Amino acid sequence: MNYISLIKNNLILLSILIIFLIQSTAAAGAWTQKKGRGYYKVEFRYLSATKIYDSVGVKESIPKFTDVTIGIFGSYGITDNLTTFVNINAFKTVSLDSLSSAFGSDNDVKNIGDLDIGFKYRLANFGKTVISVKLILGLPTGLSTPDGGLWTGSGNFNQLLGVEVGHSFYPLPIYLSGGIAFNNRTNGFSDEFKYIIEGGYKFTKKLSLTLRFHGVVSFKNGDPSVQGGFGIFSNNQEYIAYNAALVYKISDSFGINGYYESGTNGKNIISTPVFNIGVFFTK
Repeated sequence: MNYISLIKNNLILLSILIIFLIQSTAAAGAWTQKKGRGYYKVEFRYLSATKIYDSVGVKESIPKFTDVTIGIFGSYGITDNLTTFVNINAFKTVSLDSLSSAFGSDNDVKNIGDLDIGFKYRLANFGKTVISVKLILGLPTGLSTPDGGLWTGSGNFNQLLGVEVGHSFYPLPIYLSGGIAFNNRTNGFSDEFKYIIEGGYKFTKKLSLTLRFHGVVSFKNGDPSVQGGFGIFSNNQEYIAYNAALVYKISDSFGINGYYESGTNGKNIISTPVFNIGVFFTK
């Protein structure tokens, strides 16, 4: 199968932006932040690939694709039960090592990305177990034309509504959390079901580890002619992903963190690991 036919068959690549933001260390799992407490982060994300999964889950070769993003994330406890957070994909560059009219002749695009605004509300506590709901609004502020081209935004206004349950094993430095969510997408994109299981362990006061397993299932109820953006956002995307994140606190209010993520069982999704590193402070 040649390169152009891959494009015509909706071989679109993965965006991992929103999932990571939902799982930010600032509001790990189902827990909200304390009133008046804030968490702020600047992060660098990188991926590069020469393989993608096609629409039936078969890996195919593509010219080298690269996605680099600088993101700004902040969250704040409005009350002990209500946390709000925002993510700004302040700068994104996506490139493809081949020119083609299928991409509007652009093989290197630089622009802002999408803006995500979210809220998490704690519904109940049962001892060391907490239940919360979350709402995330994805605003399509990034570049999203032409269809099948290199995009820096999703091209649709999406609304994600989910529920999470978390349990702390304190005094052991361990927690477990899981959640499910429904993501409503507009502009012809299919809706999605998302799920996550995560666990955290604190080695010392300064160093902690989080392991996550999450995935996306498409309802395939959108416009079949809508492809999305090559290299970043796609229609009818599915995958199972797993990552490991380390957090190191340099001081009580400042630290660094990063993660490595990979995946399997993809459809319309890039096949490559993702690297992330960031600095954060709390107040």
